[in-house]
Order: sequence, then C-alpha cells, then structure tokens
Amino acid sequence: MISITEAIAIIQTNIPAAKVETVPLAQAAGRYLADDILAPEPSPRYTNSAMDGYAVRWADVQGLTPERPRRLTIIGESRAGLPFTGEIDASQAVQISTGAMLPAGADTVIRIEDTEEEGEGVVINVAKRQGQDVRHRGEEFAQGELLLRQGTRIAAPQAALLASVGIDPVKVFAPCTVALLTTGSELMAASAGDIAEHQIRDSNTVMLQTAIQEAGAQLISCQRVTDDHEATVAAIAEAQGADLILCAGGVSVGRHDHVKAAAEANGFTPLFWRVRQKPGKPLYFARRGATLLFGLPGNPVSAFMCFTHYVRPLIRSLAGQPFAWPQVAAQAACDITNTDKRPNMVRVRWAKPQVMGNDEIESFDGQGSHMLTSLADADGYLILEPGQTVLAGNRIVMYQYDFGREPSKLP
Repeated sequence: MISITEAIAIIQTNIPAAKVETVPLAQAAGRYLADDILAPEPSPRYTNSAMDGYAVRWADVQGLTPERPRRLTIIGESRAGLPFTGEIDASQAVQISTGAMLPAGADTVIRIEDTEEEGEGVVINVAKRQGQDVRHRGEEFAQGELLLRQGTRIAAPQAALLASVGIDPVKVFAPCTVALLTTGSELMAASAGDIAEHQIRDSNTVMLQTAIQEAGAQLISCQRVTDDHEATVAAIAEAQGADLILCAGGVSVGRHDHVKAAAEANGFTPLFWRVRQKPGKPLYFARRGATLLFGLPGNPVSAFMCFTHYVRPLIRSLAGQPFAWPQVAAQAACDITNTDKRPNMVRVRWAKPQVMGNDEIESFDGQGSHMLTSLADADGYLILEPGQTVLAGNRIVMYQYDFGREPSKLP
C-alpha cells in the first residue's frame, strides 16, 4: 500500500494538459478562462453623464447661489445612443440623460432636481463643483489593462464584464469528460420497485453522477456492468473516448473483481492500487495515453470519499484549475480520535450549524463504509493519523463537502 500523500503525488504527475476551446459567451457560465483578458477598449468608452440633467460649462455656473441663480439657453439634447453633435458655448446648456455622451465644450452636469426649466432656457440653482456627475473616458480601466486572469471562473459579473468590452466568443478550458461504469451483478436500479432478497439498490450510480456534475465535469456515458471479465473489458473499451473513466466496484481481491484486469487488457498501465487509508483502501489508478482510469471501491461511502479526495481535484485540474480541495480551519467541539491502524477520513459536522460564525465541529457514530448516513449527516471530513486525537478546543483543517465553494489551499 502507498500513503495518501504518495497517491496524490502520482495522480498529479500523470495529469494531462488541460484542453482549451472557444465558446459563445452565453454558453461559458461556470467555465474557466484559458487566457488573461486585457481590455480591448477603455471603460467608459466615452465621457458621459452619471445623472439626468443638463450639461454645462463650469465657467457659466461657478459661484452661483440659490439667491443668485444662472439662466442658460437650452440648445439641444444628448440621449443615450443619440448624442448632441454640436458644441456648447457661453451661457448654453444641453439636456442630457444618464449614460449619454457629454457634448463638446461641457465639463459639468447639473442634476435635474437642481434646476428649473423656463421657456427655452434652464435656471441653475445649485452647482457644487466642476466635473460633477461626469464619467470620464477610461476612468474604470484603460485599453490594455488586465481585466480577468487566466483561470477565473465565469459567473454573471464576469460574463457582463466580458460582454461590455465585446469579448464574445471566449477561450475557456474544456470540461473534463467522464465515462461512469458501476459494477455488481447484485445491483438493481432505484426505480426497480420490489427486488429480490439477495439484491441491493444501486446508490453508487446516482451518487457518482451527481458528484461528477457538481465537480463541473461532463458525463458522456453511464452503464451498469455485471461481475464478468469479458463484459467489464468491453465496457471499458467503449468508454475510452472520455478523458476519465470512473469504475465503481470490482477493484478488490475477490474472484469476481475484474476492473484491474479488464483495464490492463485494454492497454492501461496501473500506477497504483491500494492506499493506506480508511475508508477506500482498494483504490486503483491507471493511465493509457491521455486517458485516466480510477477504480473506486464498491462500498458507497468508500467510493464517495475516494471521489472527493482524489477524483474531484483531478477533474478540476483537467479543466485548468489547481489541484485543491475546499478547506477551512475548524475547532473541535469534543475530542475526535482515530482508533484505527490506518489514516482515517473521519466524517464530521458543524456542532451548531444554526449559529452564524460558529466553527466548531464534531464527529458522530456510524462511520462504516456502508453507512450512507455518515455522508448525508456530514459537512466534511478530517484526515487523522492512526491513534491521533484532536482535543476539544484545538483547531484542525477540515475538508468540506461544499461543492458550491471554490477549493483553496490553506497556508
């Protein structure tokens, strides 16, 4: 067996280069930028008004008071999309809308609530300062300035920024494609209704389908395979168009565990098998060219823990992101001990989840690799060495099951 650290190092050494593709901006949500984005133009693109009101020359309104207002002649209007094309001269004003281009000769905008229209003129009652309510060309950013770094995830604000400077389509990292194989002659679909006493309902398939989707990968095929060597060889052969083949079950030492032999029959080179950990000891990892293959244990908790700690960060790396986990420093609410002879991924939960800002965690009973409640009731896990105890009040890194949170590496 190898250690958790050794397994991670082998995986990272064998990650192929991330793929890049160009997609319409409207289809880029959730994807990661493949290049730094430099502004192709300044923002604002032109000097414009921040308010509805009147564009004026400061020289015409400087020093006025409510007792001694100034009257200016209105010579036109500048609207968003329909600018005023003339030039303001002495004692003149132009009606202006929010976002409209500032006319030539003007340097200040007077808000409409500080004015009174009077025939073909406007009375300016308040003028606070030169340049008020004017947005200057390039004041947000200049042409050529760095807007977004490579690897930035495109959410609504980033999509809006890209659109505002005309970047559409956009180069992004391609999502990792995954083929999922679930092995087990005893497995029946959850929708099968009544099943025989010797059968069990397949929870691994839907669990891993969901986990793959949450990790940002694209599931391109999914099949259930009986515990048969030839069937397993054929299933892996059919799946080789994917970046990653994920097999659940069939990787232990039993006579009916065929994944390792079937992978090697398909030309995969084994890179490791069995990790010194609990749960998930019989974890298998292999490679054929740019295609990677994981054999996950068949017990659902073991499968999920191996997916979370090894496969999920790999999927992120194949999509151009750092190999990392969502982590947070938490405080033990009670003593948490690993009594096993192997490093243990102990599932934990927030002790007081309803209390905002509380960072206390606790372990709980029912940590067996067949007990799905140990996942459903958990918020994350700790990796504890054999015999290690985290005393109540001490702090430790918790790996979180928060798939909406961007992974990070704590110092």
